[in-house]
Amino acid sequence: MKSLLASSLVVCLCPFVSQVAAHPHADDPPPLPVTVALPAAALQPAPAAVIGGSGAFRYQYLPERLVLPPEVKMRHGHGLCHDAAGNIYFTFEPEQVELATRCLVRFAPDGTKPQLLGRDNTLAVGAPHGLNIHLDAAGKAHLYHANNAATVFKTTLDGEIEWTQQWPPAMGNYKPTDVVVTPDGQRVLVADGYGSSMIHALNTADGVYAGKSWGGLGAAHGEFNCPHGITYDPRRKLLLVADRGNRRLEYYSVNGLYQSSVETPASQAPCNADFWGDFVLVPDLNGPLVILDKDNQAVSVIEVGKLLGTLGFQHPHDAIWLPNGDLVVCTWNPGRLGYWQRLP
Repeated sequence: MKSLLASSLVVCLCPFVSQVAAHPHADDPPPLPVTVALPAAALQPAPAAVIGGSGAFRYQYLPERLVLPPEVKMRHGHGLCHDAAGNIYFTFEPEQVELATRCLVRFAPDGTKPQLLGRDNTLAVGAPHGLNIHLDAAGKAHLYHANNAATVFKTTLDGEIEWTQQWPPAMGNYKPTDVVVTPDGQRVLVADGYGSSMIHALNTADGVYAGKSWGGLGAAHGEFNCPHGITYDPRRKLLLVADRGNRRLEYYSVNGLYQSSVETPASQAPCNADFWGDFVLVPDLNGPLVILDKDNQAVSVIEVGKLLGTLGFQHPHDAIWLPNGDLVVCTWNPGRLGYWQRLP
């Protein structure tokens, strides 16, 4: 375990796995060949009913829900979460940042009534990426935003910035991809997926570095190759990291001690994980949404990329359960947002 951040961090060049295991941004090296975005003229209407999954987890895509405001010009779909009332929050990377640009939108629990959030365009600068929500000790909810431009934000649910933490270049290569707050509410753990391939701890009160990091580029357990997503598994009371470049999910204690790994053929480029009772939802950049049971065995696979690829839903980047068991998924390139209703 690494207790302090080294003055010079190891650079993570997240490789492509299968179709694609990591995706570059403007300041990254030239990428390997990847699936390219379809031009608008190539996108075809969806069939009358699009249904995926199996067994108790069969879903139907509902195109009339989660329709973004017309002023939104999205390049990449990136992060999702929902609050205690079921309202859905989505962050994305815009095509360009102008004075009126916003990158955070809230929907009602049924995927209607979209509302762009934030006082100005600050959250949209750089590459808005991971999004998470946490209730503080007083019961107030806050959003935490990971931005690839070496920045983490803490905001209210309306997108009002409470603090901004931006690391200077002297701290090394730092391109956060996701964040999660520890159960005690004291630390924000930052997955530096496109940078050092480490997990860094910040103070929730002010975003100041808390003096602890672990991981680093590699394939051994306890090392990462693009720790793209990080969350907390309430079933096991452990952190779960989507180690995308190594094609696995890995469990850690909240202090960074390696516990175990989950590898499944159904997911070769896991981006993140979300929990609903005993079940885990894993969006995979290669196209599927994978549902795991209490033993972390695959029980259903929704082939989003195969079912809706002609609509641009090619690379699932984040996905969440809603309280009623429905799913929301956003895709990377081209950016898309979709609602999937669980069937009886």
